[in-house]
Amino acid sequence: MNKPKKDIWIAYILSCLTPFTCLISGVIAIVYAGYRLDKGEDGEVVDSHYYGLIRTFFLNLTYFVVLIITVATANGVLIGVNDYWYRNHIIDDIAYYIPYVGMLFGLIAIFIWFVRMFQGMKKLKENQPFSFSKGPNL
Repeated sequence: MNKPKKDIWIAYILSCLTPFTCLISGVIAIVYAGYRLDKGEDGEVVDSHYYGLIRTFFLNLTYFVVLIITVATANGVLIGVNDYWYRNHIIDDIAYYIPYVGMLFGLIAIFIWFVRMFQGMKKLKENQPFSFSKGPNL
């Protein structure tokens, strides 16, 4: 295996570790991918994988930021309504379960992230470019 292909595997492994390292390995992976793209020594197939990793990272980062803000805001609003305006046990129950629903959506997104990483790794082994599907590419 030539050097550029070894380098892309480093980026893939760091990208797969991202959900467990609180984004630190993902940031390292995209900085590394950007560095390798800037050098322009790897060829079109490997470059497409670097672009795919960068795109997937930022798409997931955006998704999780929006998910966290949505869960926190919805939960805070419902608790505030329940505490200050309209006391209702149902509102309190809904507010209690919102973080768990957010966690479920997050776990599904992480699972899809892993699927995309392993699909990319498989395509890299077959020396095929990273392909972007239409629509959200989590």
